[in-house]
Amino acid sequence: MPLRQLPTPVAGFTLFELVLVLLILGVLAVVAIPRLPVGLLGSAPDLQAAQDQLAGDLRQGRTGAMVCGHNKTVEVEIANGWTVDGARNCLSTPLEGPRNLSGVTVSGEDFFFRYPFGNLEPENDVRLTLAGGGESREVCVRGLTGAVERGGC
Repeated sequence: MPLRQLPTPVAGFTLFELVLVLLILGVLAVVAIPRLPVGLLGSAPDLQAAQDQLAGDLRQGRTGAMVCGHNKTVEVEIANGWTVDGARNCLSTPLEGPRNLSGVTVSGEDFFFRYPFGNLEPENDVRLTLAGGGESREVCVRGLTGAVERGGC
């Protein structure tokens, strides 16, 4: 009687191994996706970061106007983003934004910070609006003091 050959094993994975790998990948995705940088997955622009950049640049421009002394101004231009002291009257380098963010637009009027105290014209608050991804945020510059605030005027 001829010897019977044993069937050759078929290469592959068991159902248990496949489920285990999918479970591990799911756990990694749940942990990793919230930690991805903004914009990597094509999400809306980070308006909070743009608002922080604008407010910081405006505060630095206001401080520059105070440090420069009498008859000096720091100009703030709003076009394709913002430029603070592009003419370099007081700041060592102009501040431009938004930096490292795409899809953010800024609207508002150009204005000057003047010494003393970075005053603008009293009662003429300046409202700058940041927009992107269907959302908007505002930064307000108070006309009386030059104070920079996040949010509306």
